[in-house]
Amino acid sequence: MEELLRRMLEEQKRTNELLMYNNQGKDPNELLTIEQVKTETGFGLGTVQKIFKDEKLQAQRYTTPFKVTRQALNKYINENHDYLSER
Repeated sequence: MEELLRRMLEEQKRTNELLMYNNQGKDPNELLTIEQVKTETGFGLGTVQKIFKDEKLQAQRYTTPFKVTRQALNKYINENHDYLSER
């Protein structure tokens, strides 16, 4: 019973994520550059560069400029990264 409930909740979460992207009209698989991330999030350039340098972010670092999918960025941002604010 618990397994079924867990699977249902996961499916609902995925559905909600898809609806959220569809309502915003933004493709979750769109590739974003550092400048685009800076513009969309309102973060400063230094913060965005720290985010892109973090190995936990699933980004394309073999391209110039670096690129990340909107979905990977959202997943990364929703996790706790206190060390990014350390100076």
